[in-house]
Amino acid sequence: MKALTKLVLLAAAVMSPALAQANDLEAALSSETAQFTLRSDSSIIGWGGAELGVGFFYNNADDYVGQFSLMQRRQASEKAPLTLGVGVKAYVGNVETVDQGIFAVSIGGEVRYTIPGVMPMSVYLTANYAPKITSFSDTEEVIDSNLGFQIEVLPQTVAFVGLRNLKVNLKEGQSYDMDDDRLHVGVRLTF
Repeated sequence: MKALTKLVLLAAAVMSPALAQANDLEAALSSETAQFTLRSDSSIIGWGGAELGVGFFYNNADDYVGQFSLMQRRQASEKAPLTLGVGVKAYVGNVETVDQGIFAVSIGGEVRYTIPGVMPMSVYLTANYAPKITSFSDTEEVIDSNLGFQIEVLPQTVAFVGLRNLKVNLKEGQSYDMDDDRLHVGVRLTF
């Protein structure tokens, strides 16, 4: 477990330029979970046009997961309100109740339908999957999905509500829901 903690600290140090130049901060809370994410344009790592994210998730069972993501998506317009995105996401953390380490790299996608207006709204589904071949440590696979609705309540401020499911299958045959379809609410502040 010490090696995993060192890996998380190393990843945070490598990502510190992204943290210092973040474009937005997102907080998503439920009755038993919290997730905080900083996002920036990927140009700080030499590849512009994508969204670079660094997040931290934890729950009331003292489980935690650091998340590092890169998502490429097209912007919505009046003529094309349906957008798609693809990307990769890495998970590093610990399932505390069974003391099992999480380390996985996933591929993922996003489908979003935007309703234009003075207060733009959208409905979205994001999903990430890390199969056995890209899951390491004590992890067999990771399945992460999120169905939500968001509205731009103020310029540069988005409020959202959604259902999230974060499931980790462990090598010992155990399946653990870190966040099992809990309703969460949140806000994204852009600066």
